[in-house]
Amino acid sequence: MFFKSLFKSQPVTNPAQNETLKIKVAVAAFEDDCPENSGKLLAQCLSGKDFLDVTYYESPADNVFANLNSRNFFDFLDSGKKILNATGADVLVHGFREQNKICLKFQVLWQYERPDSAFFSLLNNLYVPLSYFQEQNFPESIRLMIEGVIVAASDVKNRKAQSEKLTEIVAKIGREQSPQGLGLFYMPYILNVLALIYLCSKTDVLKLQDVKIISDLLATARKYQPVTKDVLLAGNIYANLGQVYQAAAENLAHHKYIFYKNAADCYRYTQKCFNRHSYPYDFGMLSYRLSKVYYGYWKQSSDVQALRDAVFHLREAEKIFTSVSMPYFWAAIQGNLGLYLSLLGLFSGNDEISMLAVDNYKNRQKIYTKEQWPLEWARAEESIGNIFYNSGKKHDDEEYLEEAIKYYAEAADIYENGRLSAELKQMQICMAKADEYIMQLNRK
Repeated sequence: MFFKSLFKSQPVTNPAQNETLKIKVAVAAFEDDCPENSGKLLAQCLSGKDFLDVTYYESPADNVFANLNSRNFFDFLDSGKKILNATGADVLVHGFREQNKICLKFQVLWQYERPDSAFFSLLNNLYVPLSYFQEQNFPESIRLMIEGVIVAASDVKNRKAQSEKLTEIVAKIGREQSPQGLGLFYMPYILNVLALIYLCSKTDVLKLQDVKIISDLLATARKYQPVTKDVLLAGNIYANLGQVYQAAAENLAHHKYIFYKNAADCYRYTQKCFNRHSYPYDFGMLSYRLSKVYYGYWKQSSDVQALRDAVFHLREAEKIFTSVSMPYFWAAIQGNLGLYLSLLGLFSGNDEISMLAVDNYKNRQKIYTKEQWPLEWARAEESIGNIFYNSGKKHDDEEYLEEAIKYYAEAADIYENGRLSAELKQMQICMAKADEYIMQLNRK
């Protein structure tokens, strides 16, 4: 009865609404000490769904990589990427044996390069009893959960179909009996994954009731987590709880201060579990999310210290996600640093900080170039123009104002070529205001 008590009010979507959802899944051969054909068995179990295109990957012996205890993080990440590239899959499922349990792991190609999507750590595990593979019998609720993780982790274009499918899966899980053979050890892993699936299904339509349901799931997972003695599980539970609070702060009208504070507390605790040396990408992603949380708090409170904290954590993320390793994530960080520093310079009255923001916007333009990404490049030009305009007005500095006009004009050319009339009109207004201010200075 456990699962039936979780989501009893969830509606089931019409399967026809999910026709456009198609996710390619690769199930890699499990490690040698698993029962024979374990990976193939799981692939067969998943292959009956019309929204999943499942293939079985018979990995060579030197690609056995699922157990992090025998590999470092980067070997683990790169081995999975090789299989994803080789198969063209959206999601990779692989596993290994721990005594009488099988640990399932899920990987996507851009695991740490989707900064503004739900964060699905590579360290999220789902344990199931070995007996499911030995007896070749998967309980329906466990199969549904595996499907839910696959859908939640995938980076699909049709977000609406993805959300509807996740809602459908959650509703089906809620109607299932609790599977047999699950002791207390398994519960925190299951509840953690279930909470993440639920969150991904509600990202765009989150309500206070959803926050309560998800946080209750994760609170129960925290209660049982000490049984596992798994520090990484504790980190994942708190990371997902932080995501719930962050989503609540960003999407709900009430209790924003509390939600932002709770999100920051959860993310900071998680970083103690995912230290920067052993799990750098998780630490960096949490730093990125902390920067968003503090920026959101600043927008609510106008507390300049919160803006400073946002910059600090974004600088931490910048140390990990470099222009070489993850160029587009690095560009996103540069754009956010440009925004945060420009605001910090404006409200603290420090022009040096404002000029640092200019450097960050220009860094972003190294990735989003004028030739390949003209609109993204133009938006950076517009932002730089705003920085020079604000500094020019503050100091009655004609040189700054002329710089602003130059950047506005560059952006205007792109907007005109792209037939973006509203953006072009805005740039024309900005240039006119800067010109008028220069004329006022010359009349003094």
